[in-house]
Amino acid sequence: MRFFKKIFGKGQPSRPMEPVFPGEGYTIVKLEMKDGLALATVNNAYDNYANKAFYPWFVGVELQVIDKNDNGHPTDEEAARLNIIQEELETFLKEQHTVHSIARVTRNGFRDIMMYIDKPKLTQEEVNNFFNGIQKDREVNFGIHQDSSWNAVSGFIK
Repeated sequence: MRFFKKIFGKGQPSRPMEPVFPGEGYTIVKLEMKDGLALATVNNAYDNYANKAFYPWFVGVELQVIDKNDNGHPTDEEAARLNIIQEELETFLKEQHTVHSIARVTRNGFRDIMMYIDKPKLTQEEVNNFFNGIQKDREVNFGIHQDSSWNAVSGFIK
């Protein structure tokens, strides 16, 4: 019966199709922004990803770049620290969510991290506990909002 529903377009699958994670295929994209050059690292394996509806919550994090060069981009040491923060963030989210890391954008003074999750399960206390340590060193903006069409990353993937 499930086969016929799929063929005739009735019903939505109850769980994501395999593979849940489409793999990794990163590209770097140069972006001209009003405050200068930005570099986006995008996982293009998510182009035409069939399971978007199962991960409709966009997680956006903006991290302040502390040690930067003349164009506002991080020094090598600062870039390494930002990468560690991103890994820690993904580990934190993966404790309770399925996490799809789509892109990060490094721009004048900031790095933006863009991910999607299944359903927010974090309490405000958990979020505060995680980000309080980071906020001792740098500004952080964290947000989760529903984006079932993945519009937030539509400039990077289809």
